[in-house]
Amino acid sequence: MTTITETKTFSLTQVAAEMERRIRAALEMSRATAESPIARLVRIQIPVERVSAHDWLALQSSEVQLLWSGRDDDWCVAGVGALDTVTAEEGARPDEIFATLRERIGDDPNIRYYGGFGFGPHSTDDEGWREFGPSRFILPEFELVTNAEGCFFACNLRPSDSSMQDVIAHLQRLTFEGLHAIGELPGIDSRVDSPDRAGWCELVSTALGLIKEEVLEKLVLARRATFLFDAHIDAATVLARLRPLTSNCYHFLFQVRQGLAFMGTTPERLYRRVDQLIQSEVIAGTRPRSTDATADETLSRDLMSSEKDQREHDIVRKAIRQRLHLLCASLEVDETARLLKLERKQHLFSGVIGTLKPGVSDGEIMRSLHPTPAVGGYPSEVAVAEIERLEPFVRGWYAAPLGWVGATATEFAVAIRSGLVQGDSVSVYSGAGIVSGSVPDDEWLEIENKIVDFVKVTSANC
Repeated sequence: MTTITETKTFSLTQVAAEMERRIRAALEMSRATAESPIARLVRIQIPVERVSAHDWLALQSSEVQLLWSGRDDDWCVAGVGALDTVTAEEGARPDEIFATLRERIGDDPNIRYYGGFGFGPHSTDDEGWREFGPSRFILPEFELVTNAEGCFFACNLRPSDSSMQDVIAHLQRLTFEGLHAIGELPGIDSRVDSPDRAGWCELVSTALGLIKEEVLEKLVLARRATFLFDAHIDAATVLARLRPLTSNCYHFLFQVRQGLAFMGTTPERLYRRVDQLIQSEVIAGTRPRSTDATADETLSRDLMSSEKDQREHDIVRKAIRQRLHLLCASLEVDETARLLKLERKQHLFSGVIGTLKPGVSDGEIMRSLHPTPAVGGYPSEVAVAEIERLEPFVRGWYAAPLGWVGATATEFAVAIRSGLVQGDSVSVYSGAGIVSGSVPDDEWLEIENKIVDFVKVTSANC
């Protein structure tokens, strides 16, 4: 792998022409020097004036698109096209996926594959999720990256395999103008809830019965609200509009083709690994925020003092401690929860940090942590079986790990607060943790609060 980085910063009006010049030079060099390392994989990276990756992506028309934005805004990438795609068959272990990715990434810190896994073993049983597969990771052909060092436009290519005409034709279809003119969204024609309110109350009552019988301590049940629009809806435009309402969240979009995309804004990290250092966390227990300071403080106190929410949180914390204890030489888990305050929601939060034992792989971490009791339940195997039995839809990639894999680091978020875009419809997913003391109507309202940002941005045009 060779990374070619320019030091001069280019304006948006210059970047396409400069990148085309560099692509031509790289391809010509590869033909002249067949034995050169440049013949394998080249990344051309140009510093550009800082722009919003969300806004840039919303203007592109490429079939394959992705966006990943870290919760701490330390790395945001908008990618178009797929130079390379890594998939797996149903039943493949995460270890196999990670091994393939590591082999292809090599040791270049600038290369990252982006993608995710399905929630469970039957995640592709529904037609809407079939093209995502049990797992799917891509290396974009073009990327707009913003990080602490600046803003960069990059092209990944294999000169030995690439057609200059195809690469440059894709480059010329990209848009670098009008970044502050995000398109309008179509209006909502209808909404269908699965299950509806009566069905939801029945599901929660069933879960409470299982908890009372000590089959489970906790079960996370999800709802799907499907919105039908009066025209096709663009996932990147929805995500760009959600951005100002969802600070301190991961933002993600994974579009496998035009009109089929998975997108969302999640507060929850599954894990981040840098060399042997691992970070995870517990997020369980939710209240809305208020613009009135006194009312907001009342909501915060209510959450912190809630015996039901604290018990739900403790179940997740205990499980993550148990799972990571086997993989870590040292492990620190917050003993008491604190508040994580987002733009419109607040959660109980506990931090987790550890040092992995030598030889522990990302595959082992993934198999140990997913699904956490925050999105599945406890005990995990029983909870997942009950989810498949009770929920009237296939989760697909909802509540599953989604993130990136690099040379020495990996990060995955839990894909909650998310939606599947299919042409003129969007199915929005969100869930609630059911424990002893849960009230069906309260859990219904909690989920309504979790999807309110999506409803707000899509209803603004009606």
